[in-house]
Amino acid sequence: MGYLLGIDLGTTYSAAAVCRPSGDRWAEPEMVTLGSRSASVPSVLYLGADGSVVVGEAAERRALTDPDRVVREFKRRIGDPTPLVVAGEPWPAEELAAQLVSWIVAQVASREGGAADSIAVSHPAAWGQHKKDLLAGALATHGLTVTFLAEPEAAAMHYASAERVGAGSTIAVYDLGGGTFDSAVVRKGGSGFGLLGRPEGIERLGGIDFDQVVFDHVVEAMPDAFAELDDTDPDVLSAVARIRRECTEAKETLSADTEASVPVLLPGTQGSVRLHRSEFEQLIGPHVEETVAALRRAVGSAGLTPEMLDAVLLVGGSSRIPLVAQLVSEQLERPVAVDADPKNAIAKGAVLAVAPRPSMSWPAVEIAPVEVTAPIPVVSAASAAALVPAGGAAMVPWSEHEYQADVRPVAHVAPPRPPVQPLPDWTRDDVEESRERRGPVGLLIGAGAALGIAAIAAAVLTWPTARPASAGSTVNGPLSTASAPAEPGAVSPAANPVVEQPAAGGNNAAQNKAPVGGADAPAAPGAPAAPVVPAAPAGTTVPPPVVTDPSTPPPATEGTVSEPPPVTDPPPVTDPPPVTNPPPVTNPPPVTNPPPVTDPPPVSEAPPVVPSSVAEVPAAG
Repeated sequence: MGYLLGIDLGTTYSAAAVCRPSGDRWAEPEMVTLGSRSASVPSVLYLGADGSVVVGEAAERRALTDPDRVVREFKRRIGDPTPLVVAGEPWPAEELAAQLVSWIVAQVASREGGAADSIAVSHPAAWGQHKKDLLAGALATHGLTVTFLAEPEAAAMHYASAERVGAGSTIAVYDLGGGTFDSAVVRKGGSGFGLLGRPEGIERLGGIDFDQVVFDHVVEAMPDAFAELDDTDPDVLSAVARIRRECTEAKETLSADTEASVPVLLPGTQGSVRLHRSEFEQLIGPHVEETVAALRRAVGSAGLTPEMLDAVLLVGGSSRIPLVAQLVSEQLERPVAVDADPKNAIAKGAVLAVAPRPSMSWPAVEIAPVEVTAPIPVVSAASAAALVPAGGAAMVPWSEHEYQADVRPVAHVAPPRPPVQPLPDWTRDDVEESRERRGPVGLLIGAGAALGIAAIAAAVLTWPTARPASAGSTVNGPLSTASAPAEPGAVSPAANPVVEQPAAGGNNAAQNKAPVGGADAPAAPGAPAAPVVPAAPAGTTVPPPVVTDPSTPPPATEGTVSEPPPVTDPPPVTDPPPVTNPPPVTNPPPVTNPPPVTDPPPVSEAPPVVPSSVAEVPAAG
């Protein structure tokens, strides 16, 4: 298995992408490096006098020394009956395009080690069958058979490979390339994308026209520098070509920056021209407006409105200009999607168009048969009728209990204890190691948890087995006896005697009565009273008494049914003694003013000192 090749034949630049096999499928498309600085190559040819053809950047360099043999922008002339004249010889435009495609195919084959299995070449959406036939005939002279694909379809194929695009999705494609503009509406089908309506395009509008706008702005900014140039001087031609390349770089810079500078180096003149993004947008604004109008015509020709579009896809190198996305979004009132690789989207989409689609069929998997050993029971309906056990009263759900004040509660069995989970088989060493890890705090927490578990277990074990029936209530259980009439064939509750058991312990004799068949239920109307069977003779084994709630009333005398003692009202609650008010707080005694401060007595003047006579002391011996 070889490889697949897709070629984007552009007006200013051309590119190629390949798909290589990867197992049982094709890998993702990859760009082939054709130029020395990028994957794309300039769509420029140099036709030598010896019949040789130089392509790309090398041809651009020849333009400085032999410009008459350099030709460019020939894609725009395909279909024009007037040939291009190169060095005095006529060349049809489709033949020049075939020369470029043939060179790309040879370059890829030399790198891949062989010819491609299939080749796809993109073309503008506005091309008719006549232009495609002209190019196909020129390629056939070079031994090439290709598949043609409209550029918007190729762009949609690449977009669908990276984004989820469902079947039936409608996408408007805005393709602003280096030399042409194309717009079309495509719809996703089962085998790819198909065109809707009529594509609209502008054959002579693209990135090179924006480059010319920037160059004209530079000339207007420095008119004296370009006024007296000698067009025949090779140095002048080289300097002008260098300025044009600077204008192209400034245009691309303004897509990411707000300001760019174009150096001007001419014989006898040096300078630079500064260009702001706002100025650039004013210069190209009318051209971008034309492209948006063409896109709206393409949408209208498909019988659609912008609101019916699933996406608006921007492709082409010039679509990265911020003004393009702004105007398209404002005028169509739809969000736009910029391809992640707009310069190479056409080439990658072209190779995807000729790649075989993976099969969507599921692999055959043998499923083991399922054997049904027994039919699944089907429940047709659920019945809420009372269950009548043989020889007993009807048992009905709790929701159907009849509340009666004269029915005594029946003793209940305590709920089962929860199962005891076996503890792990720990050894003494494990316990000691666990204690060392936990420390004192862990032991305290464990002791508290053990006490809590013990309290819960004690509460479960001492749970009351029955509770007294309040007025108007019956048995507290999910199933109990009731006074509902029995089913036919069942024994009437009135016919079931009450067997009295001798008292065990003396005080719980009445609670040893075992109701047989619901003896506590009232007899049906008109039925005879239940007979009382005498007590069992001495020596008869008596089953242990059933533990009931201590609040059950005392046993009645033999042969009679005792009524529970009346509930006495609790003693009245006496009012608490009145609270006496505290004694009033007396005001403190008034504060007396301090006595006035008297002036100190006057200080009498000291008597004058009278000088006294000093006696002379006689000198010592």
